[in-house]
Amino acid sequence: MGGHSWFGNLSRINGYYEHQISPFQQNLFKGVFSTGAPKFAFRIGRQSLFILPPLAFYYFLGDWAVKQNNYYHTKAYLKTQEGGADH
Repeated sequence: MGGHSWFGNLSRINGYYEHQISPFQQNLFKGVFSTGAPKFAFRIGRQSLFILPPLAFYYFLGDWAVKQNNYYHTKAYLKTQEGGADH
């Protein structure tokens, strides 16, 4: 009959099918919270030193650029010497 090993064991006895689930399929998420989550947090923590400083730098750079752009489009800027009426 040659069933698939990934599905478990199938057997036919006089028109009666018996299904058995593999132990690997029963314990699909075994160890996710006990070993997987701490390892994931540890690896993210190690990589944060490489990711957070550039991320913070570009966030504050973008924030500064948006504020400058908004300031350049206000009357307060036009009243200054830099943004005078000669532009």
